[in-house]
Amino acid sequence: MKNIEIRAHSVVEAIRLALVQLGRDRDEVAIEVLEKGSEDEEALVRVTVVDDDEEIADAPANADGDVEQLARRILEDLLERMDIQGYVTAVRSTVPDQRGEPEDTITLHVEGADEEAMSLMIGRRGETLRSVQFMVNLLASRRVQKWPQIVVDVGNYRQRRQESLEALARRMAERVRQTHRPLMLEPMGAYERRIVHLTLRSDVTVYTESTGEGENRKIVIYPKQ
Repeated sequence: MKNIEIRAHSVVEAIRLALVQLGRDRDEVAIEVLEKGSEDEEALVRVTVVDDDEEIADAPANADGDVEQLARRILEDLLERMDIQGYVTAVRSTVPDQRGEPEDTITLHVEGADEEAMSLMIGRRGETLRSVQFMVNLLASRRVQKWPQIVVDVGNYRQRRQESLEALARRMAERVRQTHRPLMLEPMGAYERRIVHLTLRSDVTVYTESTGEGENRKIVIYPKQ
């Protein structure tokens, strides 16, 4: 038996039951969440046995679906090394980049981990999460020969952070409009700066620029004259 589909009251329980029936360990299989489930419906997962000679770094990655599978397996391996119990789902989307051009992004959602594990993986102000994301992109890039746009999210932290940054950007833009003076925001990573730039891109009263180097790189909001 190479794969099995299992229903249970949660994804984690379905994965556990599948591993028991297959007689395999977590690192010997690839997991696909077909249905996350809800209070009224059971979760459905497909668990596929991975050949012994099929290492994560050697997984095929020519098609879009292969890149998703590769990224998911890399992150699952990192979670195991961090001793974090959880499952990973991949969502592909197209969002505009800073120039307004469409850009494909794969978001890996880590779910099923307890609160302590999620806090550990996120780290202070998301620092650990950014490091994990960098590692996933780095390892995947070695197979696809380019830097993929892979975002790692834990417990919907990215979504909450994005909403917080969007609200911050709008508040600070309003302050700039009222004072007619530039305003510098706190240092942010590239992903977070991008959110601010995109939030204010269509605002006809202000414009944004990044300044500084490395971890001290910040966004400045300027009034349009």
